[in-house]
Amino acid sequence: MHLFTIFYFITMHNSQTLLSLLLKGGWLMFPLALLSLIGVYIIVERLLRYHKYLRFSDNFLKELEEQLNNGNIERIYQLCLPQENVIQKVISKGLQQRQVSAKGVELILESESNKMISFLEKNLSFLATISGAAPMIGFLGTVTGMIQTFMAIAQEKNHVSAQIFSSGIYEAMVTTVAGLMVGITAYLGYNYCIAQVNNTAKKLTCLANLFLANLR
Repeated sequence: MHLFTIFYFITMHNSQTLLSLLLKGGWLMFPLALLSLIGVYIIVERLLRYHKYLRFSDNFLKELEEQLNNGNIERIYQLCLPQENVIQKVISKGLQQRQVSAKGVELILESESNKMISFLEKNLSFLATISGAAPMIGFLGTVTGMIQTFMAIAQEKNHVSAQIFSSGIYEAMVTTVAGLMVGITAYLGYNYCIAQVNNTAKKLTCLANLFLANLR
């Protein structure tokens, strides 16, 4: 969930506005907001890509596997002709280069599979970085906020009031919550995307092996 949306729900029943609460987090809220926007963009962009290129039903996979085992080139070609998903693209590439040597076909299938996996993994490393960096930035805000608090206490000679060190406490708490929210969102998004990629990679390996065993 987006950082600003989460904070909106937190402040719905509070007299403070969302903007005022975010600003109390200090300057570290700006990199956290940037990481939140980048993380949400990557997750949405990847999910749209997966919806487009990982759309293959169990019936499609079952029939393709069956035709590969039977060596039915014409039917395999018909199944992969649309090239709407990564499996169709890889098997179609193997069919086009089927006349080359067995080692050559194997290398072609491996190369095309790696190309598709790399395409599916695009920007996921940034998402993993955000999932680790955001909580660390939040904890940094905790430390700087507590430093401000103790400095305010040390400078107060007569008496200590809550108002004196409230800004430091706000910075510590708000940045911690924001950093954890951004990090958790990125972490969950990353793991979901990686699971999709790994699942597709296993299917590609299985089908490529059947291709090599029966059609080379």
